[in-house]
Amino acid sequence: MKRIAIAVVMVLLAFSGSAFAANSLHQGAFGISVGMGDSVFSHSAIPNANVAINNVVDLQARFLAAKNLALYGNFGFQNDGGDADATYISLGIGARMYLKTDDFAPFVAGQLSYVSVKSDPKVADISVIDVAGLFGAEYFVGKQFSLEGSVGVGIGQAKDDLSKVKDTYFGTRTVGVRANFYF
Repeated sequence: MKRIAIAVVMVLLAFSGSAFAANSLHQGAFGISVGMGDSVFSHSAIPNANVAINNVVDLQARFLAAKNLALYGNFGFQNDGGDADATYISLGIGARMYLKTDDFAPFVAGQLSYVSVKSDPKVADISVIDVAGLFGAEYFVGKQFSLEGSVGVGIGQAKDDLSKVKDTYFGTRTVGVRANFYF
């Protein structure tokens, strides 16, 4: 039984690139990240905001200006056609400070986001500007690949040009999960 357990651990380490391998958090590294789950719209009192909940996978480019400081930009896009024409665009910038740069790397971050959703027929014409403070962690399953999750607190303003409703909100949020690749 002991041999089987050792064999399973060895196979898992081989596939993960070793749980104790050095990670890619070093000055000058670049990363690409995909993620989903930002809950910007769930805080808004805008009547049609539930139509526009962010289910788009956002892309993020990351540059490590120092071993424990990353600067990043986000972009998300979706264009729907047919009977429900709609366009979703999100843009964001931020900075992340790593509290540790081990294979388990907790971080704090701040980000500024702009999200726009417009649809035809006229159901949503919503724009959101949001500032958030985040806390999360990355776990490196290999030297160049990590998974992360984060939560945060944000303040923002949502505006619906159709209903002429403006909403300023403050609250906690789920920022979601991401998969990161460093090179």
